[in-house]
Amino acid sequence: MKNDLLEVLVEISEKMNSIFDVNDLLPSIISIAREYLGVKRSSLMLIHGNRLSISAHSGFEIDPHNIEIALGEGIAGKVAETGMETVVNLSEESREEMGYRASSFMSVPVKTNNKVIGVLNLTDKEHDYFTEDDVRIARYIASQCALGIERFNLVRDMRKSENLRIIGMLNSSIAHDIKNLLNIVQSYLELIDITELDGEVADYIESIHSEVKRIHGLTLDLLDFSRQKVSINLVRFRVSELFNDLRKQFRVLTRDTAVEVEFINNGDPELWLDREKIFRMLFNLIANAVDVLGDKGTVRISACAAGGCCEFDIYDNGRGIPQDTINKIFDPFFTSGKIKGTGLGLAIVKMIVEAHSGFICVDSKPDEYTVFKVRVPLRYEPT
Repeated sequence: MKNDLLEVLVEISEKMNSIFDVNDLLPSIISIAREYLGVKRSSLMLIHGNRLSISAHSGFEIDPHNIEIALGEGIAGKVAETGMETVVNLSEESREEMGYRASSFMSVPVKTNNKVIGVLNLTDKEHDYFTEDDVRIARYIASQCALGIERFNLVRDMRKSENLRIIGMLNSSIAHDIKNLLNIVQSYLELIDITELDGEVADYIESIHSEVKRIHGLTLDLLDFSRQKVSINLVRFRVSELFNDLRKQFRVLTRDTAVEVEFINNGDPELWLDREKIFRMLFNLIANAVDVLGDKGTVRISACAAGGCCEFDIYDNGRGIPQDTINKIFDPFFTSGKIKGTGLGLAIVKMIVEAHSGFICVDSKPDEYTVFKVRVPLRYEPT
């Protein structure tokens, strides 16, 4: 445990001035907080949609990154919802009276511009007592976490704006022209009656139609991305409709491989969202998984309704995502070394999900699996 407050403040300042990637900065600050305040565990939970998830941690015996709680649930959830810190000090006598193992803990809101964006949790205080100085230091550390996040987001947005400026010079007019030409091609393809053709030619026509539809969707995604604004066209539909269309597309795309694409539809939830954009979001995630597998493997897509949301899981048993890049995969132009692709696919996926007030995250184990988890409301309510 560190005792010199000035030493701690200088160390945090040095971290702030030398580490600009928030994924490296926050764990460093959280570790300093744990050591100085003499707690067994410390964690930073950030708000994503209506839930809290752990972004950085120190002192945990197992990786807690998959832990999520709803806003208003438990101590941390209530602090995130109300913005009011909570400190609980338990003496030895109190613990004996309560009759079970308990310890002192503190939960402090993390705010930017008076808006709560997360919670700093400090658990199992040595000697089971937080002083007023401890609380003040926790507030300072929470403010430094918020400052680091705000700075990171500002730099990221500046880089994104510069990239978008470059794209915008070429993208908009070209994409419009391509979209118009593809509309004509699609119209002619739909005039062909494949029932009158032999099986092999019919397959070729269906493959052409599938690829044209992919290109058409890509041009629409690029237009949305260049504008950084997703227009939502609400329609009512069921998950089974999406899955039927996706199944048809990937039956063609995986025809010459040993890749299996499985769809699991639990309860067939009814959605009121932008059907085309949700289709393209799922299509991009599945296509990425198929590309990663190559000639053999399994992609499994499941859907179910839970808590007013539709949850999609897109799983593949491919090579996984290295831990040193998993936090960058949603960044524009990050390709993870792929030969094909623009590096915009997952950035566009994230943009579509967030435009529907949803949330996306990824869990992966190298050489074993990757699963993208998407949560969108059953019914989109414009703000």
